[in-house]
Amino acid sequence: MYLAGVSVRRVEDITEALWGTRVLPGTVSNLNKKIYAKIEEWRQRPIEGEYPYLYLDGIVMKRTWAGEVRNVSLLVASAVNNTNGMKDYPI
Repeated sequence: MYLAGVSVRRVEDITEALWGTRVLPGTVSNLNKKIYAKIEEWRQRPIEGEYPYLYLDGIVMKRTWAGEVRNVSLLVASAVNNTNGMKDYPI
């Protein structure tokens, strides 16, 4: 929920409504640190092999950043290799 732009306070309220217990702000913070570390690890991994086809596209999405809704542009690169088929690599 937090990664989708829901405030920590709302995460507490929603988890209490769903499960009868609150997720504390420290828990949300710790989970964010873990997921952002995993995302960065994925982004920094080596891309090996040959990719004879590369498709590039873009999309604009509305996201909440620092409490306000903004348009965010995303560039998506999809590559096709000879063995594994298509792989998506958001940039």
